[in-house]
Order: sequence, then C-alpha cells, then structure tokens
Amino acid sequence: MKSFQSFQVELDEKFVRAGAVAAYGMKSRREGDAAVQAYKIAQQRLRDGGRDVSVEQRLARIEGALDALLDGLVQQREQIGSGVAVDVAGHTLTAKTRSRR
Repeated sequence: MKSFQSFQVELDEKFVRAGAVAAYGMKSRREGDAAVQAYKIAQQRLRDGGRDVSVEQRLARIEGALDALLDGLVQQREQIGSGVAVDVAGHTLTAKTRSRR
C-alpha cells in the first residue's frame, strides 16, 4: 500500500509534466503563428510597389522580404524545438506511468 507522501509526490509529478507539455505546446503554437506572420510580411513586401519603381527601391523591397523570411525560419526552428520538448515530456510521463504499474 502506498503512503500518502508517495501518492502526493506521484500526483505532483503528473501535474508538473502535464503542465510542461501544455506550456511547450502553447509555445510551439505561438512560434508557428509568428513564423506564418513573418512569411506573410515577406510576401507582402515583395508584392508592394509596381513595375515602375527604381532598382534601388526594388532592392530594398527584396532585402526586407529576405529579412522577414529569415525571421520566419528562426521562428519555425524554435517551433520545432518546442514540439520536440512536448514529445519528450509526453514520453517521459508515459514511461514513468508504465514503470509504476
């Protein structure tokens, strides 16, 4: 029979892991949304202006679009890291639950 303290520790671990999974999941979603926003900004910068703009203006537009694209890629990389953290936390929770049965 389990003591109350061991039951309490087990319950606390479950809540901490579940909280970690939820927190990393929300972080992953925020980073994914930020990446999409950066990609849309890059797309809009490329579409701005017409054909009658100067070469310097076109170059500045392309530079801005590339900068936004790189921001999006960085956010996407962070999203992948958070997704991996969710996966690891979930597997750890499942492994500890199985080992106690």
